[in-house]
Amino acid sequence: MFKKIADSKTDDERDKNYEDLQELITLIQFANDECDYGEGLELGMDLFCFGGSVFHSTILQLLPLAYMLLNRPEFGKIIEAHLKDRRKGADLSQIV
Repeated sequence: MFKKIADSKTDDERDKNYEDLQELITLIQFANDECDYGEGLELGMDLFCFGGSVFHSTILQLLPLAYMLLNRPEFGKIIEAHLKDRRKGADLSQIV
């Protein structure tokens, strides 16, 4: 599912492929209402580990909220900071 979304060539194709993920996000909102905070954490971590930049907004919607609900807001801040400067490859040095 994630690969289909990330590999979409057009916005229309991405929107179509995103429908199943959007349904999961809706179910996670219901789970949060029932105090089942792990669902959002799990999907957010799955998206984060997949690594597609197309998912950054969804990750920022899921993980900080999950961490806040689990009384670990500092982890939400770490995710937010990390996604602002997320890089791939071997040259990850901050020192120039």
